[in-house]
Amino acid sequence: MQLTSILLYQSLKEQFHIADYRLLSPGQPLARPFFYEAGRPLAGNHIYLTDQILELSIFQSMPEDVVFIICQKSIASVLPEGRFSTILLSCDTPLVHVFNCIQSIFDHYENWEKELISICQQDGSLDELLEASIPIFRNPLCITGMDWLPAAAAGISEVPALQKILADASLRIQYTNAFNQDKTCQLLPDQKEPALFPDHITGYRSLNMNLFVSGRAEYRLTVVENHSALTDADRYLITILAQHAEYVLHRMHSESSSRDTALQSVFQAVLSGRSGDLQNMSRMLASLGWLPEHHYFCAVIQASGSGYASLNPRAVCQYIRDTFPFSCSLVFQDRAVSFFNLTLSEDDVDDVCQNLVYFIRDSILKAGYSRAMAGHQNLRRQYLQALTALQLGSELHPQLWIHHFNHIALPYILREAVRTFPGPMLCYEKLLRLQESDRTQNTEYMKTLKVYLDHNLNTVQSAKSLYIHRSTFLYRLERIKRILETDLEDPDELFYLNLSFRLLGEP
Repeated sequence: MQLTSILLYQSLKEQFHIADYRLLSPGQPLARPFFYEAGRPLAGNHIYLTDQILELSIFQSMPEDVVFIICQKSIASVLPEGRFSTILLSCDTPLVHVFNCIQSIFDHYENWEKELISICQQDGSLDELLEASIPIFRNPLCITGMDWLPAAAAGISEVPALQKILADASLRIQYTNAFNQDKTCQLLPDQKEPALFPDHITGYRSLNMNLFVSGRAEYRLTVVENHSALTDADRYLITILAQHAEYVLHRMHSESSSRDTALQSVFQAVLSGRSGDLQNMSRMLASLGWLPEHHYFCAVIQASGSGYASLNPRAVCQYIRDTFPFSCSLVFQDRAVSFFNLTLSEDDVDDVCQNLVYFIRDSILKAGYSRAMAGHQNLRRQYLQALTALQLGSELHPQLWIHHFNHIALPYILREAVRTFPGPMLCYEKLLRLQESDRTQNTEYMKTLKVYLDHNLNTVQSAKSLYIHRSTFLYRLERIKRILETDLEDPDELFYLNLSFRLLGEP
């Protein structure tokens, strides 16, 4: 393993007094050291040791990827001006001792890297990688999902507040949302460089890095500043650990996600309308344990905020996968779509909804829910129900964050009914005569009939609701019957009249 210039500097700083230093490229990788010999060419990417302040011409001719370590007994020694990478030690220490110390630094980090490689080769776990890295970072480490669900940790017990956050699902959601809404605590989905988060959310600064699985950021590696202050050297070390953690994660996903991937492939085809032969799709689902006689439920969830205000669809899917074992979640048209197998989970719709309600509210999300139905033939219809509930429900009731299809079914029917013909062309035709009478003669026939229908043809209750005498109401009712040319006794006719009021938008 090569050291970077800044890692070399930080390691030497712990053992020697550094009088001055200058690093042109702190991230420059360096191979093991040489003693400087005058007149001998300098090899790139190496460290050179000397106990003399060299002539300026030598410094000026140095390659930029070479670092000089100069050991001087005098604390008054200074480096000449110029562009070169040098660390000036002020110590009464033989040069050979400094050389051996640098070799030990290389050995220390190479042994760590060898241990990481061994863990990976022996199918070790993420926890083993983190435990092996505690002596390197000297701070607690953890790996979490995008929703901060812990996947592995080491040394977290030393930080009780953070341990509580990772263990408590409700607290985890709150902190996830706090991070998502704070631009100083962001890791962009495609960000490959580590980011330093301030301490104002958790009480601890932390260094964070995305971990990618199949090209997507699915996890986050975190170093929590507790015992030792985080330095620029940790930025390099976390990238080394991240490479090995991604290797283990890839193996874990390859071993455990084949069934989930197969389910997602089937549902991707269902959502896109490419399922083709229903019998073939049903056979594939049945082979994965999702049987035709099972009951299913669908939820469509999308962000209601903007920017970083709420979770992205992939994080929502990950949360649902972790919370509901008998579910399948995928991103479709920038929304999280989840199917729940109620039979396998032994839950009902209310159970699922209750477990999601605080997550949706606290994460600033909006959701549409389908009805529960049995059979594979209804899966795409359930998705369309949930999507309709989300879209129409958000339009009719924007203040709500959860919309059930059952609650918007009637408005949906009415909206679909008037797509071809406007309400007046679909309604009970003679009802338009009442409307015209009200407009031209200031009668109240529409209101009177609506109240009569709302009170299930009860004349006494209708008259009370209109604040008129019963005889006045009966007189109006007779006039209405003559205009409509009906006795208002046919059930189909009464249903049509009720529907017509809604088609006309009458309150």
